[in-house]
Amino acid sequence: MTASSEPFLRFDLANWPTNASFSPMSEVNDEVAVISTGKGEMVVEFWPETTPKTVENFKKLANDAFYDGTCFHRVVKGFMIQGGDPLTKDPSEEDRWGTGDPGYKVEAEFSDRPHNKGVLSMARSSDPDSAGSQFFI
Repeated sequence: MTASSEPFLRFDLANWPTNASFSPMSEVNDEVAVISTGKGEMVVEFWPETTPKTVENFKKLANDAFYDGTCFHRVVKGFMIQGGDPLTKDPSEEDRWGTGDPGYKVEAEFSDRPHNKGVLSMARSSDPDSAGSQFFI
């Protein structure tokens, strides 16, 4: 896959189920990660020149199978989906979904790139340096 100026994501956000789970990422390389779900695949293009620490963290977690078996625990119809919480691997932890992390935080990286539809960003609390593994699209 060649790099482009826009991320390549195709999915029906309006009908995304809250229990959609990740399968193992079928590809993670310098340019992209492929997220496989029960609704199809999403290809995420990395922007390491803009957010090098964030890209490095996402690739590490993906390559370590951290995201495998997690689900999108937050779905706002027509707006966004959020995933990456390791607690979503355990249905008995559903009351805690949205609070899990990899055990560390990543320093915030901001850019002037527009945050257009289809962009994957790290989810965080009001603390700019609180992102870990959760992301939203």
